Order: sequence, then C-alpha cells, then structure tokens
Amino acid sequence: MFERWVDTMSLDIDGSCSDIGCWIGKLPKGCELCMEGLKSVVFITGICRENCFYCPISPARRGKDLMYVNDVLVSNIKDIICEVEASGSKGIGLTGGDPLVRLERTISTIKLLKDFFGSIFHIHLYTTGLLLNDGVMNKLVNAGLDEIRIHVVNDYSWRALKTALRYPISVGIENPVLPKMFENLKELVIKAHNMGVEFINLNELEFSEGNYLSLRLRGFKPKPGSVAAEGSEDLAIRLLEWVKDSGLNVNVHYCPAVFKDKYQYVKRLKRRALNTKLVFEAVDEGLVRWASIISCPESVLSKLVLSDQAFIIGNEVVTSIKVARALGCRYYVVEALPLTPRKVLNKF
Repeated sequence: MFERWVDTMSLDIDGSCSDIGCWIGKLPKGCELCMEGLKSVVFITGICRENCFYCPISPARRGKDLMYVNDVLVSNIKDIICEVEASGSKGIGLTGGDPLVRLERTISTIKLLKDFFGSIFHIHLYTTGLLLNDGVMNKLVNAGLDEIRIHVVNDYSWRALKTALRYPISVGIENPVLPKMFENLKELVIKAHNMGVEFINLNELEFSEGNYLSLRLRGFKPKPGSVAAEGSEDLAIRLLEWVKDSGLNVNVHYCPAVFKDKYQYVKRLKRRALNTKLVFEAVDEGLVRWASIISCPESVLSKLVLSDQAFIIGNEVVTSIKVARALGCRYYVVEALPLTPRKVLNKF
C-alpha cells in the first residue's frame, strides 16, 4: 500500500499522493528527520564533475567552491555548528555539487559534527559515486557517516553502490523523476532490489534558474503555477503502483517539489525562530516581527531602554510590537526571516 506522512501518522491512500509525498515500505532515517524539519542542509561545494542537464543548482553556486548551511554562506566548517545548533537540527544532509570533490572538507565536517552533537546525530550524503571507492568509503564510515544516497547517472554509480553496500551504513538511490522514462525507472528499481539497496528516493523534477532553459529545450514544461515539471508526479505514482503490484520487497519514496518549501523549510524556520528569538521579537509561522520606533516621548524611550524593553540597534530603537502599541508610539513593523543576521522581508 501507499503511505502518506501527516505529522507523525501515516495514512493509506488509493493511487494518489498529497503534497507531502508518499512511499511504499519504510522511509530512510534521513527522510524521517527531514519531514519534521530536523535536518540542516550543508552545501559542501558547488564543484561537480558531472554535467546533468536537470541540475537545479543556481548559477551563483554552480562550479564555485563555496559552502552554505541552510542557504547561509559560511567561511569555515566551524560556522556549521552555530547554524545547526540555532536550527535545532538532529542531523544534516551533505550535498553540492559533489561533496566527494572536497573529500577532506567533507570528512572534517562529519567528524566535527559527530564530536559536537554525539553519535546519535544523523548524517547523510549525496553523490553520483564517480569518486567513490573503498578508500573513500572507509574514510566516510570511520568519520561517522550514517547514510549515503547515490544519484545514478552512469555505470560508475552502480559500481559505487556495490562498494557502499559492503559497509555498515544505510545505502540508497536518489534520482529525479524524468517524464517519459518509466521503463528506465523500472529497470533501476529492479536492479536496485536485486543488489540489496535499502531504499530508492524519487524526487519530482523541478525547474530552477539553473536548469530552466536546459529543460525547456528538451521539451519539458512546468506545471501551471508550479516549479515542478509536467508529468513527473504522474510517472512517480505510476511507478509506485507498479512496485506495489509487482510484489517487490523494496522501499520506494516519492518526494514532491512542493514539500521542501511548504513543510520541511517552514518547520526548520519555526525551530530556528524559537531558538534564536530576541526579547523584542514575536514569532509567527517561522518569521520574526518587531517594532521599529519612529517617534515616542523621550522620557518614555529612556525608561524603555533602561528597563531593557527597548534596544538601540544602529540608528534604530526597537521594541516589541505589543509594547510600542501599548505606549502609543509611532512605529513600523519589521518582518524578517530568523537568520543570523536577520533577513528583512517587509516593513509596514
């Protein structure tokens, strides 16, 4: 049967998927944590030796040796701890580019986070497997890697899977669902099942700034009002139906494009907002809001500052919206993402 994730429950559905995704069998640990917004994304580098036409990485990152954590640019791996702690994450996903292009950076990141957060902290990694061999796997496993996801693009990806399966970690496949590739995906599932691959993650094909022209030139179209490609979800559901009917004992998970922004990203933002909330901020659906004073009697402002109810930040005096409203001050509301520093979205 299909299953659908709803908070902490799974429900049976009949031949369709909600925007939270669906799967057959058991979800990988990395996905379980991601669904609760408990995974941070560590972008190790934008460098990759592949040239996948559907790669969604932005031009600002592609081919550039930069590191990001949850879209925050970081200068060294120690900065990762601060962001992961602020986000209340219980694990990370290492991605890129290809993290194996910068193997020592990847190994250092795994070791650092395992040492700081403990062995229960879950770490998974994405790669095509081009650079994967026994020497690399030994380093990854000894550092503390829990789960590896191979993006199958060529024969070397299958060789990498065979190598990874010899080690005591979770091994899976993660590929986008390209429309009109049903037979290819069937072959992938059968081969993975025969090899003993633990899980197969299928991601809805997405349009992005980095791949839009490439996808359109190949005849793919975005769904109206969506970044997802037409036909990708239909094919994924068809494949799940086939897996169910075939009786194959394999874990297959389909993740829609809308899931990340609508659920995973929002949940992580909510945790970060609550964990980093300043005394004058209010938290609402993953955003923080506060009042910036335009005018207020000097005596009132002085008392607010002395009593730590208002704060001078740069050229502004800020306080909570509740305090500003109660004292009749003139103010505007600032709405921001709970990043460090705050990323202002609106002033009204």
